[in-house]
This record gives sequence, C-alpha cells and structure tokens, in this order.
Amino acid sequence: MPRVIESSGWTPVWAMPNVTLDDPIEASLVALVNCHDQRLREVAGRHSALQTFLNAFRNEFGTPICPTIGMVRESARQNVKTTAAFGGFRDAVCMSAVIFGQGMTLSSKTNPIGIVHSDAFDVYPWFPTPQMDGRISVVTPALAGTELVDRLQPQQNPALGNRQLLASQIDQPLLSVVLKRWERCFAGGNEGVEDRRLFRALDMARAASRTPGGADASEHDAGRSAALWVSAFEILTHDGNKADLKGVLSRLNSVQWLSSKLKAQDRRVRINKKETVPTNLAGEIYGRLYRVRCDFLHGEPVTAKTLKLEKSGRQVQWFAASLFRLALTAFLDLRFSEAVPNDSQGLGHFIATRIDFSQAQRISEDAILLADEPAA
Repeated sequence: MPRVIESSGWTPVWAMPNVTLDDPIEASLVALVNCHDQRLREVAGRHSALQTFLNAFRNEFGTPICPTIGMVRESARQNVKTTAAFGGFRDAVCMSAVIFGQGMTLSSKTNPIGIVHSDAFDVYPWFPTPQMDGRISVVTPALAGTELVDRLQPQQNPALGNRQLLASQIDQPLLSVVLKRWERCFAGGNEGVEDRRLFRALDMARAASRTPGGADASEHDAGRSAALWVSAFEILTHDGNKADLKGVLSRLNSVQWLSSKLKAQDRRVRINKKETVPTNLAGEIYGRLYRVRCDFLHGEPVTAKTLKLEKSGRQVQWFAASLFRLALTAFLDLRFSEAVPNDSQGLGHFIATRIDFSQAQRISEDAILLADEPAA
C-alpha cells in the first residue's frame, strides 16, 4: 500500500490519471474521488506538496487532467490499509465499469461507451511522501526512488487517454453486491474461501481486460487476453478440487437468464473426444474462448480467423466481459430480492428499482446475443 499521509479523517493513497470520476465511489472505509472532492481539498489545502502534485497532471498535449484519487479512512484497521484490500475495492469498481462499458459498446455498435479497458484504473507510481516535504517517491518491482514534486511532469497512458466515468456507466447491482463482500472480507476481517476466489478472479479479469497492446497490437495480445480471461473464470468456478471447461459451463448454465433465447440449451460444447455437454449461446462462446486459450498456450496458430466467431465475425474476446458478468451473477446469486410493497408510492419505486436491476444483466445478455447476428 502507498505511504500514509496525515490528515483529519481521510488519507489519499493512490492516483489514477487515466480515469476521471464525476461522483465519488465509496465503501465504509475507502473511496475513489475526483480532484474536487471536499475531503481531498481539505488535505491539499494543508499540504502544498499534494496540491502541486494534483495540479501537475497533463496529457501529452499539455491539457490538464483531473486524476482519480484513492482515499482510506485513518481509523481503518491495518488489514484495510494494504494493497490487497484497496486493490480489491479498486478491482470491484474497475470491473463493474468495464463490464458495463464493453457490453454497451458491443450493443451500440458505435464508439466506446464508458470504460472498456481496465488499465484506465492503473495506479500512477509516484506519490507525495508521508512527510509532505515537497518530495515524491516511487516503489515498484522495477523502480525505487525519491524526487522533488516540482520536477514532476505526470501524464496519462498515451495509448489509453483519459476517460470520464459517470455513475450511470457502472454496473451498479454488481458493484453493490461485490462491495458487500468487500465489507465482510476486508473491513470486517472475515475472509472466506469464496471471498478469496472472488477477489482473485476480479484481479485476473482486470488483467485480462487491459488494452490488448498499443500501436503494435497483434494476435499474440488477443491470445494472451483469452488465456487470462479463462483463468478468471476458472478461479471463480474452482470447487476445491479442480476448475475446467465443464465446470465453467456448469456455472453459466446455472444463470437465471432473462432472455428466452438464452434460457434454451440448444447448443453443445465438446469437452473431449467422447463427451459433449448441452449449453446455450453463452456457453458456446465460452467454449470458443477456451479453445483460443488452449491454442495460444500450446503453441498452435492463433490468427484473426481463429479469433472470429463464425456468424457475427466479431472477435471472441470482446464477449468475455459480458460472459464474466453472468458467471458472477451465478457465483454471487445476484437476483432482485426486495419484497413488493403494499402502498402505491412504494410500488412505483419498487418497479423502477427492479427495472434498473434487471437492465444491468440485460446489457450483458444483449451483448452475448450479438454473437449470433451478422456484424453491420
């Protein structure tokens, strides 16, 4: 975890220059905020080194950037002030945004909507020292050092750019239930096996959904992404003994689908030379992703043709985030459970809430259904 800076109530710990939040995203002990957040401004008002750091961010053309800042409550227990705990919170937010962004982008067939790549939430390595004495420091597996904050010229990742993230561009039902697990696991210190699998799977999914290369992107990058995605699914579905293609398909088959087309198990996926299992379109797409992963890791050819789905012509890895959302839906038993109220005013709110809840899953389902439609 980055160095702790003294403040009243909240401490800034991370800077993420590739994403700017409109509104804060919070759990009980941690938060992601923008540069205008009152808690951050209070700390920066008392420490000019932090204010200098925040004001220094520019893109490669000199345009000012408002980075997202991670903050933790000073009263939090030490197990919350760790990279694993804060990283788990960041991963929950990141993947809730990526799942929504990739699903909406696929369905809209336009330019990217929201956040579609997880490296938008990458942490900038330099940060002011705890003493707030005008210095910044860096500690990474590759680099350790100290410099003057006045010399820093921080930038975003130029291959990614800076993205604005609205609350409406996050899968809120998914984020809500994952943060409840975060509260139990990290804030409450009651980590169970299922929690460990969940946050490891989210971490792997974040690695899988990074930008697949830059200007030099190739099929190798897509193959590596497929391999990481399959690992994320298998971590999530491990039963204590093993995780394999059949287990992931079983998890997907247990989803309470909204679409009638996805309720029908009208496909079969081959497990080995002797066995096939019934599944739906989602399972068929995952089977293709799994084969791409095996071809890539086993040295078989992986080409643009290998990656493309037959009917739609779209590359299979672009469906992975939506598939992962549905695997999480089954893993977390994510369903609308509010009781129907008796009064008419409460009923209206109930209906609106249920529609919003279902819409988040429907975005992923609609994206999956595109695999059977010819691309425009």
